[in-house]
Amino acid sequence: MRKTASLVYVLAALFALALSPSQARAGVQDRLFDFTDEFYRQNGVDPGLIVNRRQPVAPRGTVDTPFFFYQRAVRTLQLNPAYDQSGAPRFWTVMGDLFVSSFTKDEAGTRARQIADNMPLYVFPTRTGNPIGLGNNRQADIVDMRNGYFSNNPLGLWLHIWVSYTDAAFNTADGKKTLADLQKRNGTALDGTPIIRTLSELDNLFSKGFAAKRFRNPDGSEGPMYGICPVVKEPRNGGIPLDTTLAYVRKPDGTALEPYFPTNFDALKFTGDWAK
Repeated sequence: MRKTASLVYVLAALFALALSPSQARAGVQDRLFDFTDEFYRQNGVDPGLIVNRRQPVAPRGTVDTPFFFYQRAVRTLQLNPAYDQSGAPRFWTVMGDLFVSSFTKDEAGTRARQIADNMPLYVFPTRTGNPIGLGNNRQADIVDMRNGYFSNNPLGLWLHIWVSYTDAAFNTADGKKTLADLQKRNGTALDGTPIIRTLSELDNLFSKGFAAKRFRNPDGSEGPMYGICPVVKEPRNGGIPLDTTLAYVRKPDGTALEPYFPTNFDALKFTGDWAK
């Protein structure tokens, strides 16, 4: 086992060396670092009011040399999977959470909250879990990146929206058919409900009353509403370092609920490209 692991790391290193400088730069510089205090302030967030800000403490963070002036020397070690609006796999991390009061009381803060409100991150809690909780996912999240995410959202801000199925999805003929079709297409989530992979599927459920949105209270009584959750722009060619891990939804037997996420994550990490 040790020899196999060593061989994999050697092959990965040789692959990285074989890349042209432009290829290496494209991915490696997209690794996810926390931002400096000044960059947070310039973009409307009070760094002192970030909840659970990422620190250089394993297994979630480490000290590393940043590539850009606006990055702090803290690189994430843990990524999460998500579907984007079209169902493609994305990898992202959590640098911290924000209350409404975490935005600065100026024009930059107003703009930052407007950006976050236009960047929904859909969370799918299990039917028996906390309907507005984190860490009890029935499937991977969906990130809506249509509103110029990489060009208009320098901090990677998101508004958390929790999605649950309604009684009508289970108690009406149309609801049962819709769920059956969705399950046949996408598979089954951790709690036995269908997996939702695209925004068109989600919007269809909302329009028919088969799914409902939940938000945390803006007064902060239910926890932070927003997250600082940057997405890896280019995960190929070193965008996902060898020391990074993936936190994905697992079945009771420990296997991946959505195996295409860890399969692609490992391929990107060890070969620098998506799985074939």
